Amino acid sequence: MTDASAKKCVPNYCKLLRKTDLEPCFWVNEYVHTGYRPPHLSAMQYVKWIFQWNNETVNIWTHLIGFFYFTWRQYVINIYLLPSANANANDYVIATIFLLGLQICMLLSSFYHIFGSTSAERKRMLLRFDIFGISAGLLSIYLMGIYTAFLCFEEWQKYYFAFLFGISLITVYLPLNNNINETVRFGPQFSCTHLTYLIIATLSFGPAFHWIALHGGIGSEHVMKWLPKLLVLYATSGCAFLFYISMIPERLKPGIFDLVGCSHQWWHILVLAAMWYWQNETLDYLASHRLQTNHCLIYNRLSNITLAYQLMHNMID
Repeated sequence: MTDASAKKCVPNYCKLLRKTDLEPCFWVNEYVHTGYRPPHLSAMQYVKWIFQWNNETVNIWTHLIGFFYFTWRQYVINIYLLPSANANANDYVIATIFLLGLQICMLLSSFYHIFGSTSAERKRMLLRFDIFGISAGLLSIYLMGIYTAFLCFEEWQKYYFAFLFGISLITVYLPLNNNINETVRFGPQFSCTHLTYLIIATLSFGPAFHWIALHGGIGSEHVMKWLPKLLVLYATSGCAFLFYISMIPERLKPGIFDLVGCSHQWWHILVLAAMWYWQNETLDYLASHRLQTNHCLIYNRLSNITLAYQLMHNMID
């Protein structure tokens, strides 16, 4: 497409392209054949394409909606939920960072899918930001999980925060990797970056098993109540990842799911669903924990001695 034709190209008058009209770097994947926006347009033209159906529409709007939702949740949590629960300063800091990480993930993903067709170089740059956003989202989920799981075990909480800091150093490197856009031995949708994220996610089983043990084992009332919620997070995130790497359903019926239903769209929907679910459950748990001052003694006799002493001292006073 020439510069002159690009200037005249607006969504209502510029047809969508097939993958054969484009360089491979602009493809969603090899099984998505149609619905592509023309490359080399201006930023404002791609903003207008947000409101015209194409093969990026679902990807853009799922995470734009996610960004606005988590922005609204920042307001609700900090202005209403935490004050009503008598939350402490740490609760505000952790909850704000947690939601900020989800906001960053949603916003940078949206930018990548809105402006990724500008040029091959611009797409590589935006991919770095997108991967940074994925890192922010994953670390935020980790952060809130560790904070709420070990509320009754401050010493273990500190150890796992140190563990999380180590993981964050790895994830910070990923967007800086010069080979960020190159796939490797594992398949067209499974690069070293994806393997790294999979390993990091798998490491979360360690704190999860430890949380179960500290709270009295699989049969305790507390674990029986909250373990299914954790499994929902794992199942939703796992399904999202499987859609992403398998490229199903478009692999089975190439060209049929170009505009609606392709694997990357399912990845976006399920990632948003997992984040929505996790922030609802963990923030509600945090609020209920603060409202019940003797929570740790009720659900867990192994909670740290310092907290138990403080509660006993308050009761005597």
